[in-house]
Amino acid sequence: MKKIALNERTALAAVIIFAATLTAALCIRFSGWEYCSLFALMGATLAAALYFAARRKLMTAKTIADSAVICIQPAVICGRAEEEKDEEELREKFGIYVSCFGILLGTKIIEFNQNGVWLKNVEIGQDYILFGYGASGDQLQNIRLLYSRPDEAALADIIENFRKETGVTPTIAG
Repeated sequence: MKKIALNERTALAAVIIFAATLTAALCIRFSGWEYCSLFALMGATLAAALYFAARRKLMTAKTIADSAVICIQPAVICGRAEEEKDEEELREKFGIYVSCFGILLGTKIIEFNQNGVWLKNVEIGQDYILFGYGASGDQLQNIRLLYSRPDEAALADIIENFRKETGVTPTIAG
């Protein structure tokens, strides 16, 4: 999610730079200011489009992470320990968040139950969880995540959350 937020801030910075260049070109009116203002206007338009796309992706990622039904932490990356730095600052946790709106895999977002893409089935195996999703009439797409099946109480909660939020009752595979 940090990388998605960084992309959003970078696009916003580009919008600000191009807008400032456009304003300066329109105010100062130096030799060739027409070309500079045209370039700045095109750059600002492109940067604004990129900003709004990054902003939408960040909002979707936050929605998925905040309403996660399942959180899987496949890895923890630790940096080189230095004397003055705290070890917790050096750790970066990678998580896979699964919610009723989609799946967040690092910077990749798989959306379902939005924009015509629906969650079709969920299968929980002994060491995996499988999601089938797709648009109506399209071929079903599957994603299979490594996931150690939890105890019976946690499993019942997961099944109930999916059934209540999406209308899809997960099946349990042997």
